[in-house]
Amino acid sequence: TDRIFTNVSKGQFAKSADLKKCFGTTNEEEICKIILMKGSVQVSDMERSAQLEATTKEVASMLAAKCVDPASNRPYTVSQIRDAMQRAEFCVHPTRSVKQQFLDCVKLIKSKGFLPIERAKMELCVVCDTAKHEDVVRALEEAGVVSNIDVRKEGDSCDLVILVDPSVFRTVDTIAKDKEICGPRGRLEILQQCVTAEGDVNLASEVERKNKISCRKDGLDGSGHTADGANEELDSDIAALAKETTRAISMKDDTEKNRNDDAGEDGISRPVSLRRSNKKAQKKSKKAKRREKEEAVERQARVDAEKARQAERAARLGLDADVASTRGPGTNESCVDGDTKSCNTCGGAFSPAQYRAHFRSDWHRYNIKLKMSGAAIVSEEEFKRDVGAFFE
Repeated sequence: TDRIFTNVSKGQFAKSADLKKCFGTTNEEEICKIILMKGSVQVSDMERSAQLEATTKEVASMLAAKCVDPASNRPYTVSQIRDAMQRAEFCVHPTRSVKQQFLDCVKLIKSKGFLPIERAKMELCVVCDTAKHEDVVRALEEAGVVSNIDVRKEGDSCDLVILVDPSVFRTVDTIAKDKEICGPRGRLEILQQCVTAEGDVNLASEVERKNKISCRKDGLDGSGHTADGANEELDSDIAALAKETTRAISMKDDTEKNRNDDAGEDGISRPVSLRRSNKKAQKKSKKAKRREKEEAVERQARVDAEKARQAERAARLGLDADVASTRGPGTNESCVDGDTKSCNTCGGAFSPAQYRAHFRSDWHRYNIKLKMSGAAIVSEEEFKRDVGAFFE
């Protein structure tokens, strides 16, 4: 829509007087152009938080892809990078580019020393004339770009393979494009964007790496062997690695032993939890059976008590129990043949007018109670002879 709102969520349009006061015109098309050119986007707190989180993930992913550990030349994981960023108190900026924030983050982490990190080297190839390769090497060394240069001559062309920090890429590119230094064949090729160590880490390579670090720290003795301090540190590292290996093997043996203990006579290992669940199920079934027996005994006791009460009542009223039981309960002699209905609880036949009244009677309600308790029902004549005795 091209309408101007004062409140979009409530659907309130701006009044002409307000538009005239704020923008100097009431033409909504012109006002839309002014808002688009001079206005600012209003971002909610949730949108701003989501944007900052996305930027943080991009910066951390870039560090994990383009930075390595200086000692092992291996990259860090994203979780390690994010933990270092949090400890270094790095805050992303919503408007700055991700590349610039990546560079600032590397400097901050290195300055605070929370994580040994540096940018991965780039492998470049400077192509020049064979007669000019000495000038190219001299120019690179004077610029302080590289220290080790691999010279590969092939006829009139010469390739200089070098490992450089990404920050000096422009300097190397300038030297490669200089015709006076490299000649007409001068150009720069990128062989590998990020040079990192690959493959799994084993014990031998890890010991060799730590040996080199110790040599750089303590120096070498006259015979070319490592110093005593480096030897002691190397021995301690080897002992620690051997101890960890022994502990892992013992843990594996304990696990296998537990599995064998859990195995049955047929050699099949069965989970302990399954046996426990079966025992619990058996206990529950025993409890249910015992509870059913108790409920049946209680129900029979109630039936016997009700029969004894009815026998006592019949003796008090002078009724014959056998005659009363053989007599159909609820016999209504006044009912004529025809369209009649019977009650499943009390028995007998009722006309349509009497049928509805029967369900509201005390006799029917009392028989319902007797039926629910498991006792025998009474006839209408027995109920009318002594109504009070039934509700005692």
